[in-house]
Amino acid sequence: MKKYLISLIFISSSIFAKEIVWLGRSPRALLMGDAWTTLANDDEMTLFYNPASLGANSSVGFNLINPRVAVTNALDELDRFENFPSSDAAAISDRLLGFPVFAEASIFPTFKMLNFAFSMFATTKTSISLNNAVHPSLDIDYRYDRGFAFGFGFNLMGGKNSRGKKLGNGERLSVGYTLKYLRREGLDRRFDLFGTGLLDDINNGNLESTDDFKNILGFSEGKSFGHDLGIEYALSSGASQFTAGASLMNIGDISFKKLSGTQAVPEQDMYLNLGASYRQDFKLLSYTISTDLKSINQPIPFGQMFNFGASVSIPLVTGFFGWSQGYISYGVEVDVWPVSIIAGFYSVELGSEFRENEGKRAMIYISLLDIDIDAF
Repeated sequence: MKKYLISLIFISSSIFAKEIVWLGRSPRALLMGDAWTTLANDDEMTLFYNPASLGANSSVGFNLINPRVAVTNALDELDRFENFPSSDAAAISDRLLGFPVFAEASIFPTFKMLNFAFSMFATTKTSISLNNAVHPSLDIDYRYDRGFAFGFGFNLMGGKNSRGKKLGNGERLSVGYTLKYLRREGLDRRFDLFGTGLLDDINNGNLESTDDFKNILGFSEGKSFGHDLGIEYALSSGASQFTAGASLMNIGDISFKKLSGTQAVPEQDMYLNLGASYRQDFKLLSYTISTDLKSINQPIPFGQMFNFGASVSIPLVTGFFGWSQGYISYGVEVDVWPVSIIAGFYSVELGSEFRENEGKRAMIYISLLDIDIDAF
């Protein structure tokens, strides 16, 4: 009996494990296995990876129109939807069991000036998953975030000749800090698919508005501040550069002061990340390889912490390849000013074990009027 209970607990925790949810991700990083801790200055998402990377910034830049959309990649699951049942709840449940639904839309307008950066953001993410064939339950994780982040990088070692985007000669050691203000409306609950609990709540509730229905489901809204720290070391020589760094994001976790709702607002966990990268720039051809150990403070398998990425660039086009949490990612960027478009595919781990439950996703990103003026 005891062995049975232990097995049941283990299986249940595996089935109902959830993905690591980040506040903001770089589209380039996602297609490079999210190995971005030491490449954070390469786009507008610096403050969401490692503020110390701002020590490498020698320009004034504006990236104000940069929407991104990501959805479940269902190309390998089309058989599920052939002759889809229309009224049989049990048959519908069987078809959707184990098929995670995901949708995200976000925008992160950012201004950078030398070692300082300011980002505003609005992002909505919805994850829905039907689990457990014996007793089906519906997991819903919804987050609508908006706020701002302000950060800076300070160079303890190295000057303008060794901190710019153009590779030079020398060393740089930088530290960085980010302050974030975050307002979140969210829901993170599990519903018994064939139970009467939610139905009773709806029948007994006074549904006069959308807010009433959201309260019954458990939507809550809150606000909070968050803090990040980072460190980065770079060694440059001619056309080559090696970089190593670390970042501690959402120090002490981000807990929210509730403004409305009946349930707790989903927290933003603290993550400790380590990274290293190597790049070479030969004018008409450049390449980058990078690796990260992410969320090493979280109780996840080592294989799930490992991230690897590579990119190859020629004028106007960049190709990306990555390996993250045991899954492959890939995509391409076409940059013809004033428009840059990135599209590709990536995956995340939805379970508690290495390569247990893959969440496949497709993404497209558009940046308009990205302006970057070298100050040196």
